[in-house]
Amino acid sequence: PEPLHEALAHLARLRVDCVFLALHGPYGEDGRIQGLLDLMGLPYTGSGCAASAVAMDKVRAKALARDAGIATAPELILTRREWEAGPRGVSQRITGALGFPCVLKSPNEGSSLGLAMPQGPESLAEAMAAVLEHGDTVLAEQYLDGRELTCGVLDVDPRQAPMALPVTEIRPVSSAFFDYRAKYTPGATEEITPAPIEDSLREDIQSIALKAHAAMGCRGFSRSDIIATRGGPVWIEINTIPGMTQTSLFPQAAAAAGIPYATLVARLISAAMERPSATGDSLNS
Repeated sequence: PEPLHEALAHLARLRVDCVFLALHGPYGEDGRIQGLLDLMGLPYTGSGCAASAVAMDKVRAKALARDAGIATAPELILTRREWEAGPRGVSQRITGALGFPCVLKSPNEGSSLGLAMPQGPESLAEAMAAVLEHGDTVLAEQYLDGRELTCGVLDVDPRQAPMALPVTEIRPVSSAFFDYRAKYTPGATEEITPAPIEDSLREDIQSIALKAHAAMGCRGFSRSDIIATRGGPVWIEINTIPGMTQTSLFPQAAAAAGIPYATLVARLISAAMERPSATGDSLNS
């Protein structure tokens, strides 16, 4: 690959009209490429630098969601230092606060990387080791038993309120949850749009997705993952760059709302190009 300074000079020489971002995880979805494009004065699709950064950080995103009145899963924030100093104490904390099974996440990864679900204290060490490969902090959450749902938000017209798309239900065929394999292996997951749920639950899910989109400061589009438990829907996380192949969840939902794939892409690009530049200077000038 080209050194960064040469790649930036090449990008500036191309004099592109708009950058369509389809990068997931660190560097692509966490605000860093967005900030770089802001400095270059280049329009790009999706959320800006700050919203992308906070949404990618699961700990801080959950704090914003709770502040907006959105239900989230009970959690513990654990560190490598705590674990190495006293695994037994960490296990006891998890047992008392969350119970088993629980969900362990690396807070700043995407695509379900750095994710484990220990079934009991006996499998905690292996799970912690797997998640700590991705960083020094672990977000431990209570396991939520319920239906896995996701809802996209389309936000491309500043004159209109953001639009919640039809809800999709996700049913992994062989995996215990919607992990990396279930997301990217053909046939590993059943995705049903619109989700076969009652109207009241659909309205609640769409309301949560809209609130989360606003709380993070997202623009363009987003997709929130939600578990419908017996006690009500619980927000899990938000994706600021949802998958955008023609069979991905967000385009599926848009199609169900009567928005063809080509129209969806065109609206995202138009919205990016019509947005005021984040800076008055451009490397293209």
